Amino acid sequence: MACTGCALLCEDIEVRDGEVRHACRIGTAHILNRQQIDPMVDQEVVDIDDAIRRAAALLADAERPMFLGFGNSITETQATGVRLAEKIGAGIDPCSVHTSLIDDIVHSRVKTCTLPEVRDYADVILFWGADPMNTHPRLMSGYAYYPRGKNRQHGWETDRTAIAIDVRRSHTASICKEMYEIVPGRNIEFIDALMLALRNKVPKTVYDSKRVLKLAGTLKKAEFGVIFAGPGLVGSVPRGAIIRLMDKLNEFSDFRILPLYSPYNLRSIAAVDTAAVTTATTVMADAACEHPGGCTPTLASLREADCLLCVGFDLASSLPQACDIDASIIVIDPSETLTAGCADVVIPCAAGGVDLAGTAVRMDGAKIDLPCITKNGQTGAGARTRVSDASIMNRLLEAV
Repeated sequence: MACTGCALLCEDIEVRDGEVRHACRIGTAHILNRQQIDPMVDQEVVDIDDAIRRAAALLADAERPMFLGFGNSITETQATGVRLAEKIGAGIDPCSVHTSLIDDIVHSRVKTCTLPEVRDYADVILFWGADPMNTHPRLMSGYAYYPRGKNRQHGWETDRTAIAIDVRRSHTASICKEMYEIVPGRNIEFIDALMLALRNKVPKTVYDSKRVLKLAGTLKKAEFGVIFAGPGLVGSVPRGAIIRLMDKLNEFSDFRILPLYSPYNLRSIAAVDTAAVTTATTVMADAACEHPGGCTPTLASLREADCLLCVGFDLASSLPQACDIDASIIVIDPSETLTAGCADVVIPCAAGGVDLAGTAVRMDGAKIDLPCITKNGQTGAGARTRVSDASIMNRLLEAV
């Protein structure tokens, strides 16, 4: 079975008699999560049909609706969500700084690879602004550092060089052979210094020039290099700078980049072509793209909307002030969230890959089938059957 605890979508998971095998701590907690929220309208518990009807009415009456999230939804739900957005003229924001990098990968502006290729061929690996030991615990053991690959039979001992670039010494950095500490807010300066060093020029920078030159030498000698780009990189550096760096690296060696994010199906929704969405709301969605690395909602952009539909995304957790805006808020989520506490409508749904089957796209672009782990959508003794978010989106599409 596949685990939807993160974007690795590990496929060797077993669940027997309530025990989860092979999953990491994040995946185990995700699969065993038994929290169930009640359907609510105006913070009062109602029948789920009433909640869906109320949500449909709010969406139908909205003049400037905006959809947020979908990264934690199966692909089938995302497809219906796009059709609903096109029908009512809603903007869609996946709410991730990785959106732009995924777009650059999909349109071949930067070179990428698959996770098995990392395992089999990568000899130099950079974890840039990322701490996979805490966000993707099985990445290191499954693909990026420890395993023996086709051309890397000696694994981390002699065949791989792992380098961390981050603003702090993370758990991942503690096992890497080299760690470069970034001065907060000066990530782009480090990239500029590295670009000069790659051209054999001594950079004048706040960073240690000798160490930057050493890093450049290591990268130039790589046979197959991979950058795992975390939010610390894509969230603080303009996308053009990342493209230029990748182009420069590929003048000397073969370098690929992979985005490292948590929502298990972000790659799918970020790659969806929403060109058919109406111009007015597309402009509104674009207004949210003020972050250097991609689209993240801001109070200014959210205030332009009169109805927000949060699907598998906890808006209030990342932007607490959002609960004070005038827009109606609709939440579709399998678990209790901070946003549910201030939403006008709350609709509980099944968790993809746990309570319902479907498909998803792994962080490297591989399509993964998600079988249902629980039986008949039941999450425990006496638990209610969860309605799939795909079914909810279809009902909303029919009602508006």
